[in-house]
Amino acid sequence: MKHSSFKPEARWDRAPLPDGSGHQNTDSVDEQIEVLVLFKGTKILPRIFFWNNKAYKIKKITYNWQERFGRETVLYFSVSTGNDLYQISFNNTGYNWKIDKIIN
Repeated sequence: MKHSSFKPEARWDRAPLPDGSGHQNTDSVDEQIEVLVLFKGTKILPRIFFWNNKAYKIKKITYNWQERFGRETVLYFSVSTGNDLYQISFNNTGYNWKIDKIIN
């Protein structure tokens, strides 16, 4: 079954996202954050995340996926705030959110 909405280039953790110079600038962060989320049916849609005493409004979820680690399931979201891309994640066992990466 073919999914017409699949865009592998949106998954920047696996395919480099070039900046103007052709280089990818990725910073690993791995810090806890707070996230305001909309639950719509069976979907989890992060809307705003709070990090370093600042609110970041999510303008677009560019990609989302999940990975299992034993009993844990981690939901990952590539999100855009307009100028920057971030990877945030939710751990279903600890019920905590993290900011994993920043792409400028």
